[in-house]
Amino acid sequence: MITTKEWAESLQVATEADLPAVPGFSKPYRRTAREVAIRAIILHGVVAVAFNVKALPIVEWFEAQGIWEEVTPKEAVFLLNAGLSEAERTQVRWMKEVEWTLYWIIGLVESLGLPTHQCDTRRLVDEIVPPLGSDLERFVRQAELRSPGALLAEDDRTYNLWCYTVAARRRGEALPSDLNVGVLHQRRYAFEWLAGPEPWDSVQCDP
Repeated sequence: MITTKEWAESLQVATEADLPAVPGFSKPYRRTAREVAIRAIILHGVVAVAFNVKALPIVEWFEAQGIWEEVTPKEAVFLLNAGLSEAERTQVRWMKEVEWTLYWIIGLVESLGLPTHQCDTRRLVDEIVPPLGSDLERFVRQAELRSPGALLAEDDRTYNLWCYTVAARRRGEALPSDLNVGVLHQRRYAFEWLAGPEPWDSVQCDP
């Protein structure tokens, strides 16, 4: 069966691990580096609870660091109640891939590449995300967005791959065996939020 790399090449979609920035593009994206960093940290806490980490220390951490107001209504219900079904918890766990993408956006993950594998959860926990209970201000203050041209290059790739994936599914066509559609969807969610006006809970990925 065709691989994701071969499929992308046949569709003239870039396949490099690190894409060259779109030349001459300098229009800033809607979200700031601070917003991206805080959103990624909140997601990390939400995903941790979905993996059965206790919610109360995370909620207290967010409150102490002044970012609880950035928690969305759906996230707040989950963190304060955690009354989700196992299927819903599985959906939340997938958001670690959005988190990974957001950390790429602020330069803490080197490459995204094609969506054929899940993120390095160990590295997220051990190397990237500040420890539970730590002061977040320095981490957030030091966050920097990649250049608009670099963001657009990866944004375009995920958008094109997502559109081709949706179209193939509608036609009943087989997708590459190594394409991880869950990873692709989560990456698309991150870029739709980065560029669009919708609040986090209302982001739509349909092409």
